[in-house]
Amino acid sequence: MAEPNQYAHATVRPQWRQWVLLSSVVTALAGVTILALSVFWDGGPTEPFLLGAVCGLGIVLFVGWRTITLSRATASPEPITLATWVTIGRASALVVLAGFFFVGRPSGPVAWAPPALFAIATTFDALDGYLARARDAVSELGGRLDIEIDSLAVLFGSLLAVRYGIAPAVFLAVGFARYAFVGGMYYRRWRDEPVYELDHSDLRRALGGLAMVAIFVALAPVPGLFWSTVVAVAVLVPFLLNFTRDWLYVSGRHPATSEG
Repeated sequence: MAEPNQYAHATVRPQWRQWVLLSSVVTALAGVTILALSVFWDGGPTEPFLLGAVCGLGIVLFVGWRTITLSRATASPEPITLATWVTIGRASALVVLAGFFFVGRPSGPVAWAPPALFAIATTFDALDGYLARARDAVSELGGRLDIEIDSLAVLFGSLLAVRYGIAPAVFLAVGFARYAFVGGMYYRRWRDEPVYELDHSDLRRALGGLAMVAIFVALAPVPGLFWSTVVAVAVLVPFLLNFTRDWLYVSGRHPATSEG
């Protein structure tokens, strides 16, 4: 007869292996990116920058571990596919982007580093999704990690835009919206209240894309403070209105889901 924990160990071992592999690759790619960045940075990355990158690495690795754990709970062990490797590369860009939280807005060629890193973390989202579908390699792990990295990119980007004084503080609502939304659903389930499945919406996806564009514009050296602020506010209002609509939908208060 098998030992009581035999199957648990068989699940935990590949889970740990995936996490160690993910951690190693993210750390290595982030390190190479920082070294490449130092070539253009007068004086090189400072200690506060490196501290920010370490904090970013910790957040990314925690999200990776949580994602692997959740995917194990709902699916059998899955390999890390080519699409997931692309997602891991996107996560590495976020680690370096986090370093800029602790330093002033850079000048010269390095001023383009934050928007470039944000663009890598977001635009390559289309590539990992395409690869997963084209290679028939859609997985629970890859799908979950893709969503989490998208959310972290928007959070990190909005934090940095506000940190540099480009976007108003209320723009942070864009970065925290998804986390508040998910937290609200967990709270409703904890209270045994109904949570309805969110409907399909092209508008939701479009507004998410516009939010990423607004963050990129805010982080870029051009077009300047005024227009960056205008774009951020113009996107903020419909973005939050749509999130409010989605919350009413999943909580059963929207006419489409209302039982009354």
